[in-house]
Amino acid sequence: MTAPRPEPGWSLADWLQWLEQGARGEILLGLERVQVVHARLGLRPRPTLTIAGTNGKGSCAHAAEAIARAIGQRTALYTSPHLLHFGERMRVDGVAASDEAIVAALARVEAARGEVALTYFEHATLAALCLFDEADIDLQILEVGLGGRLDAVNIVDAEACVITSIGRDHVRELGESLAGIAAEKAGVARAGRPAVVAQNPAPEGLHAALAARGARILQMGALEETSENWSPPGWGLSLPAPPAGGLTLRRNIAAAALALEAMAWSRLAIADALTGLVADFRLPGRLQTHRGLTLDVAHNAEAAAELAANLSDIAPRWRLVLGMLADKPVEQLAQTLAPLCDSIICAPLPPPRGLSGEALAKRLGDAGVAAGCAGSVAEAITAARAGWPADSGILVTGSFLTVAAALQT
Repeated sequence: MTAPRPEPGWSLADWLQWLEQGARGEILLGLERVQVVHARLGLRPRPTLTIAGTNGKGSCAHAAEAIARAIGQRTALYTSPHLLHFGERMRVDGVAASDEAIVAALARVEAARGEVALTYFEHATLAALCLFDEADIDLQILEVGLGGRLDAVNIVDAEACVITSIGRDHVRELGESLAGIAAEKAGVARAGRPAVVAQNPAPEGLHAALAARGARILQMGALEETSENWSPPGWGLSLPAPPAGGLTLRRNIAAAALALEAMAWSRLAIADALTGLVADFRLPGRLQTHRGLTLDVAHNAEAAAELAANLSDIAPRWRLVLGMLADKPVEQLAQTLAPLCDSIICAPLPPPRGLSGEALAKRLGDAGVAAGCAGSVAEAITAARAGWPADSGILVTGSFLTVAAALQT
């Protein structure tokens, strides 16, 4: 490790800067390192729901949290990445963790790790589990960061899991094959325990991978839908549509409900909770409206297709502000959204992973998508607003970082 050890009195910003240095900021899959430190920490087992998938993990995790809290259960929720504040990743009973609590948890992990090298995500995951260990909770909800089988979250033996969707993302780590990606996602399942499959029909290879692990597969059927209302399959409810998110959001909410039922929660109580919360269920950064902008963290082809399906319900014409990381499927995302947009303005994201506006525009141009560029997300938004009718939309998307920058304009 090249960075010095943390010092007493460090702020959360100091800790995060330290974690980002050197190899600790790399994506490095594997459970050996994190299992060693986890064992040293001596954390208590908690009833846990683990959520994996290419897209929709966040909405499913937040839905599970909302349902559980509506029933009167105390929850802990771990998600990633965050938009504006690191504490968004670690919520206890719906409240983001304070900087002071996170610093104490990070220090507890640092004291336990000795000479074991941990990545940023591994250290953060263990810190979240430490923070939750000190709270009085009934349910722990953990969102997988990448893949599943070798993700740090998978050190916890969950009572149930959800696989929200399978698509091609993080192909450098997970490969190009959808069946191979499915096998990695299925790695969060446990023998004899329920695994809810939200995508219908199930992706190629997913059922086989889950069966190989001995999981109790719960394939979710089609939602029950009328022109105005919907219900989880077989539940016979009459739920209003959430304010934003379309079919995929409804499917992920239903998957959360089915997983909680599979964990022996009362269907009646879950149904009552859904009836009370669905009409107002929103997730920051997902079709979020902010100062006349529509913000969405879509960063792969599948998420872009879902986003495109919802745009016509919001505005008839669009301008697109796009900022992306170099290792994302830039060309496919842009080709999906370009037919809906009068123009595209590329904005830079921070190196080393972020593309400059010029580099992003060139990649789009090479793929046959014309685009301009600006010096920042804020400048791109200003350019998009210029001369654009009030009844037309401006979409800001491509990355959590792009949406975060827009939220600060």
